[in-house]
Amino acid sequence: MTVKKIVIVGGGAGGLALASKLGRRLGHKADFDICLVDKSPIHIWKPKLHEVAVGAIDKSIDGLLYRDHSLKNGYRFIRGEIENCDHSNNTFQLAPVYAADGELLLATRTIEYDFLVLALGSVSNTFGTKGADEHCILLDNLNSAELFHQKLLDALLQLSESADKKVSIGIVGAGATGVELAAELFHVIESVKEFGYVNVTQHHLDVHLLEASPKILPQLPEKVSARAQSLLDRIGIKLHIGVQVKEISKEGFITHDGNTVPADIKVWAAGVKGPDVFSQFTTLPVTKRNQIEVDSFMKAIGTENVFAIGDCAELKLADGSFVPPRAQAADQMAQQLYKNLIKRFTGRKQKPFEYRDYGSLVSLSRFSAVGNLMGSLRSGQFFVEGHLARVMYMSLYQRHLSSLFGWFSAIIYRMAKKMLRWHRPKLKLH
Repeated sequence: MTVKKIVIVGGGAGGLALASKLGRRLGHKADFDICLVDKSPIHIWKPKLHEVAVGAIDKSIDGLLYRDHSLKNGYRFIRGEIENCDHSNNTFQLAPVYAADGELLLATRTIEYDFLVLALGSVSNTFGTKGADEHCILLDNLNSAELFHQKLLDALLQLSESADKKVSIGIVGAGATGVELAAELFHVIESVKEFGYVNVTQHHLDVHLLEASPKILPQLPEKVSARAQSLLDRIGIKLHIGVQVKEISKEGFITHDGNTVPADIKVWAAGVKGPDVFSQFTTLPVTKRNQIEVDSFMKAIGTENVFAIGDCAELKLADGSFVPPRAQAADQMAQQLYKNLIKRFTGRKQKPFEYRDYGSLVSLSRFSAVGNLMGSLRSGQFFVEGHLARVMYMSLYQRHLSSLFGWFSAIIYRMAKKMLRWHRPKLKLH
């Protein structure tokens, strides 16, 4: 009996959802082997990284352990980081693994596959800005979110011992990540008094949000952007709109007009590209933005059994636009590829991918949420904010959980997490 080996590399929103659904459907069958590869042992939904950064959620409690989840959902988990791919031989390599002291734990491993799905997501694109990689935290993965969290804790410690000191945090990029992080920071500053930081107030924190476009949330409608900007102004975020950063130094951000925006902690949240490792995939169609060029069936151009989904894929739509790098797009691509693979194995006709934009929602911590809804909800689009928008924002996460566990289990999982929150600190301060 020939075993079909389906390997998904990348356990983000799209990759983990696909592995979960395939595992539950095919994992119990002897002629299928579903495997997920990721360099981290823990999954955190990427839109929640800013909450990890400020300590609103704790990865050890709110994170999903791949090994535990794989056991319960019919797939295998391999921890490792892909470093090359030879699609002519249906193999790829995983990089060596070293201990903290430099000792080699695992040598280079070669993984074979019958079907390969690349779902590595995206990384921050600094566009070659001088000093960005050296001085900025690129808030695009769990490690960088934890690094920011540690720097924030260090700053809070200093503030608590000196009423005269202030800390300045600068964020380049006023997209969803930058805006949500800025709002969450002010919520944290308001909350830390409960934990003994008696000298810390909003007056001790300066948050600078820099955006080269003429408005924040540049990809969203004007009404959404204007309302979000009004809320950020109200809570004290210092907005620098239409300002381009040409260089980052230890002191802060040097703009194109020669001014310096001071920042003790610097974050880059502007622009995305495919993972740098794709530049080594010389036999696959890699674009200038390090994305895999795919057809309407999410198949890498020129291949028969290599697919790419989510932010790391470049898929051109019928109207000439490209599928945007958003969590909802990764989820939709995972759902369609799952259906197509099942149809392929059962000899049925596959369907090309059609992206549906359901709108965007941006959380402004406890202060509010704003967004626009589109798609099947009604013709055109309409603006939402406040409690309704927050409920809808939370429903996006519930939808993600349902793809990982199934609807019923996802509801139970969410309820259990809510109950745990009653018995643990509101903030992670360690």
